[in-house]
Amino acid sequence: MGASLDNEARQPRGLVRVNGIFIPSWMDFEVDSNNHYAADTFRVRFPISVLPLDYDVTWFSAQTRLEVELFAGFPANPDNFQINELDSLILGRVDDVSLDMSSATLELTGRDLTAELIDAKTTEKFQNKKSSEIAQILAARHNLNAVVVPTGTPAGKFYEIDHAQMNSERSEWDLLSGLANVEDRMVYVRGRTLYFVPKPQPTDPPYYLDWFYPDKTHGYSEFTGKTLSFSRNLTLAKDIIVTVRSWNAKNKKGFSKTAKATHNKNTVLAGAAQPTGDAQTYQYNIPGLTPEQALQEAQRRLKQLSQHELKMTASMPADNVLDITRVIKVRGTETAFDTVYFPDSIVRTMSIQDGYTMTVSAKNHAPESQLIA
Repeated sequence: MGASLDNEARQPRGLVRVNGIFIPSWMDFEVDSNNHYAADTFRVRFPISVLPLDYDVTWFSAQTRLEVELFAGFPANPDNFQINELDSLILGRVDDVSLDMSSATLELTGRDLTAELIDAKTTEKFQNKKSSEIAQILAARHNLNAVVVPTGTPAGKFYEIDHAQMNSERSEWDLLSGLANVEDRMVYVRGRTLYFVPKPQPTDPPYYLDWFYPDKTHGYSEFTGKTLSFSRNLTLAKDIIVTVRSWNAKNKKGFSKTAKATHNKNTVLAGAAQPTGDAQTYQYNIPGLTPEQALQEAQRRLKQLSQHELKMTASMPADNVLDITRVIKVRGTETAFDTVYFPDSIVRTMSIQDGYTMTVSAKNHAPESQLIA
């Protein structure tokens, strides 16, 4: 069965902490964890009439900085539990305080602590530092812990690839995201920790989503969640050719490197022999690359394009097991959609009315696709 299937009675519980103080009278909250090199976001609502006297709407309206932490979990005793029995879903700062007088509700929306890096601008180049070292420096600058897997290439090499961007003012988060992109790493903030780590791989232990067709014992379909849907982009389902053209000042000559993906295991795309109409072609001009760097860039962009081909969306009772660092494996549909997916977004919602639910969107290329250098 899938990891999300829970046959026991679900009695989830949640807590909301604002500036270190637990506010018990919340109505509902939502956390969107994403894999887009962007901040995770949150939304939490309170009924004005039952806010604590010391933290009423007047207090909220006068604050200039608010920090929110949202918790959820399944404590052993739902009527008497401790904070350590729940998981922290997000820790972040509030961007907007909204007051709706007609519905008598107060809403806080904001981003996780990625926002500290997004809002900090820099023109620093760090030429002699490796990407992992830069991640540690920027984490310390914002009082964040760091979980970083070392990298080997000095960042100065990447300035040759992305000269225009690296020499203009940009946010510290854009700098880190750019380095993570070329290093094929994930970068994200969880709680008060910055992670700069390898991306999940298709061979990693998956989070299962299982579909069961009707059989002799069940006259109806079953799923480990609530809803499950798929789509396939038929443009990207074609063979893909990515060409990167560059000019290397040191060698004083231009060149191009090509990476290809084919969906036919019995044939190999063959350069000029491949008709344009039979493949989806992409061309990029990037100055300052070596031939090796151009090939690596073509392969990286090919991989990114291929991963948009298959898309999956599922809604289900929420758990705290799945996150953006895990791969999802769908089983049982007996279609081309039975494969491994990489999460794009996981939206968790908790409310008295609907309980604890989550919606997941993910993507990957079809399992028969092959990447060819």
